[in-house]
Amino acid sequence: MTVCRREVLYLCEAYATLLRTAQHPASDPTWAAWRAQVQANGGLILSIDGIQPDKGNETVYLVRDVLTGRVLAAENVRESSTATIKQLLAPVVALGVPIRGAITAAQESLLQAVAELWPGTPHQLCHFHYLREASRLMYEADRAVKVAVRKQITLRVRDLRRQLETAPPAADPGEAAQLAVLAEYAVGVQTAANSDGTQPLHYGGVALDEALMEIAASLAELGKGGPAAAGGSRPN
Repeated sequence: MTVCRREVLYLCEAYATLLRTAQHPASDPTWAAWRAQVQANGGLILSIDGIQPDKGNETVYLVRDVLTGRVLAAENVRESSTATIKQLLAPVVALGVPIRGAITAAQESLLQAVAELWPGTPHQLCHFHYLREASRLMYEADRAVKVAVRKQITLRVRDLRRQLETAPPAADPGEAAQLAVLAEYAVGVQTAANSDGTQPLHYGGVALDEALMEIAASLAELGKGGPAAAGGSRPN
């Protein structure tokens, strides 16, 4: 995915604003209305999660109230110990409102921090992690099949694209149009073969099969005499 420099700057600015807002909530003009809503809800249901772009990098933690959607704390930390998580949650503790429940990942430091700060509070693990672990065997099996299929497809498509690139220019305009369309199909097949799945429920092998079926159906329609197929013999 291509991202321009300006978009990166916008994202950094939005993140910095998020941090400032989380650190100084009382200066927000909507704060009083939000506190009233929290009281009407009977307290907060916390969602606590960390995002680490790459291993070894700092982790961005966000603490959010599920019922109102408000971000209560945001911090970029170098390590994720229980003490660090408790320090991250200190602004939430300082609010002095009831905590009806918490939703986190199965990270041990998160579990311990919530248990120590709010003993007896209902604590649910994120459903995504359950689904990811439950689907791991199917995902790995699908991935193995996809790798084997991709290997066969890539070799054939690469040879075809090489032939198209090195072939002499077609004298017949109709044939030249067919070769150009065929080159676009080859790129489409190669793109589909290189796409990956995402756990827990998006399987790359299934997506590849669906994409290839669509390409095959499109080629079949092209072979019936579509505009690009007119004017010359269809190449094999």
